Amino acid sequence: MVYALQRVFVLSLPLVSVFLTSRSHASDKQQTDLLFQIDGRQFSLKDVAPAEQNRLYEIELSRYRAIEGLARQRFVELKSAPFSSLNSKDNPFAAEEKWLKLSFEPASSEIDKALETFKDERQLQQLPAAERGKVIARYLASQKRMKFLTEVTDKAIEKGEINIALNKPEAPLVEIARSAQAVLGDPKNSIRVVEFTDFQCPYCKKMSNVSSTVLKKYGRQIVWEVRHYPLSFHKQARDAAAAVYCASVQGKLSEAKSWVFEAQEKLAEEKIFSQMAKTLSLNVAQFDKCRSDDATAKLIDADMREGERVGVSGTPTVFVNGRKFQGDPQSLEAWDEMINAAQTNSRIR
Repeated sequence: MVYALQRVFVLSLPLVSVFLTSRSHASDKQQTDLLFQIDGRQFSLKDVAPAEQNRLYEIELSRYRAIEGLARQRFVELKSAPFSSLNSKDNPFAAEEKWLKLSFEPASSEIDKALETFKDERQLQQLPAAERGKVIARYLASQKRMKFLTEVTDKAIEKGEINIALNKPEAPLVEIARSAQAVLGDPKNSIRVVEFTDFQCPYCKKMSNVSSTVLKKYGRQIVWEVRHYPLSFHKQARDAAAAVYCASVQGKLSEAKSWVFEAQEKLAEEKIFSQMAKTLSLNVAQFDKCRSDDATAKLIDADMREGERVGVSGTPTVFVNGRKFQGDPQSLEAWDEMINAAQTNSRIR
């Protein structure tokens, strides 16, 4: 019985990952970290640059997630197999519903609410009115199915019903140089978060709301560094980085960060940063001088070099006490896991 669970669980598996050796088969830490030998000299993980350490980690993590996804998929297939005769063209997941003793079909109130939420979506508006509810119903059912199957297989992993033979890789610890950048929180706090961001990046904008919540929840434990990594194809990102930095010099880092993300679609406007200075009640002369100062440009360049050194390839990229963020940085649950791990594991600050 074949299900379309790949969309739920299975990630792509890079070909290079088949050459990686499972950590579970290593006899000790030294053997696990050994990468290669040249003329009898052994090279381990610590002998390669931080960026390469993180690149290898990403490959191992991709392989682990692919295997984990296959295990989750097979678990669902086996558990729902006794009810496979219930599946039909209209309901291809009836067997899963029978096994879980629930229905994925959304209530009419949920459909109406979603139609209102997505009423301005172009793709939805292009459909005949009679079809929109059906499309939304399928979408909501898919989301509900994904949620329940993930929860069920999470519990199966916790109970040992699903046992992954491969140990989950851990992000390497890397030293990240401090900069003159303004920070949020007390530098003496035990958990150091370093965020490499691009103010024209839509994913960074989405994460900004999550970061505010995280700071409110863990503010007494966290010092949050905002580091600039303006991507070359975002034409206004570098100017935005300079503006946020120069506002931070006047003690308005948090306000400037929020303001620029809110104005993300307007960053190409000629006087956008003059508006920002006025709205945030900045010293305009000082702000303008800072934005055009070579020292500001050098600071942004230094952030980018440091990001490249530790393996930043896109934004947002976040490190917590020297470890690259594991999971989705837009997920509050992932943040809770990272913060808890940082509280108990060995740390680099």
